[in-house]
Amino acid sequence: MSQPKSQLETFKAWAGVDSDISYYLNSHHIDICDSMVSYKGYSPVKVSASAGKGIAVELGCDPCTEDTITVMVTWQHRDDPSKLATGVYTASWTAPQRAGVHSNQYFHYLASDGEIRINQAKRGYDVADDSSALGLMWFNPFYMKYAPDEEGNFAGQGGYGYVSFEKFIDGCRLSNELGKEGLNRLNERGLPTLRNTLATTAILEAGRRALDEGREVGVREIGGVWELV
Repeated sequence: MSQPKSQLETFKAWAGVDSDISYYLNSHHIDICDSMVSYKGYSPVKVSASAGKGIAVELGCDPCTEDTITVMVTWQHRDDPSKLATGVYTASWTAPQRAGVHSNQYFHYLASDGEIRINQAKRGYDVADDSSALGLMWFNPFYMKYAPDEEGNFAGQGGYGYVSFEKFIDGCRLSNELGKEGLNRLNERGLPTLRNTLATTAILEAGRRALDEGREVGVREIGGVWELV
């Protein structure tokens, strides 16, 4: 996944200091992958990472800011340790300004009985405009509905971010109404609650430590408690 380097003008105050490109973008695909394989019995057991550097620093970011981070995760079956899988996740915020899309996202899941290939950026809407400095662009109608409705009102409630806010508020209402039972229901629905995102957070933090310490970092979970080793 990548975004143009103009993003760094927005994120310059915290990029590479309070967070990094892996936490910012790799989190998406790692979380998706975890939701796909965890119910099949797989957990992350070790993480390594590599990074590119130089462009963000030239743009005025903190000297420790990486341009691109690749995280490699080894997944192991909980009931059969001989079964292993590998995931490779790459994120960058120094893509070209004229990449044609705001966020390039590719996802390839290869399994023994099938595979999934997703190009989330290019949905078949190719637009060329002589008046635009960007040239050829690929619009994603599922990202956001920018056009108003027939009465001129905002109509993007089903787009990026808005559904998340809706689910969050619904979850708060359920928790306030039912207490711990409400939270248990949310966990069972597969929503990104604290419990359901522990593995993703462990992987991202392990990737950060792998870069900082120059080593492969182990991940283990015992009785619901996650630990990096």
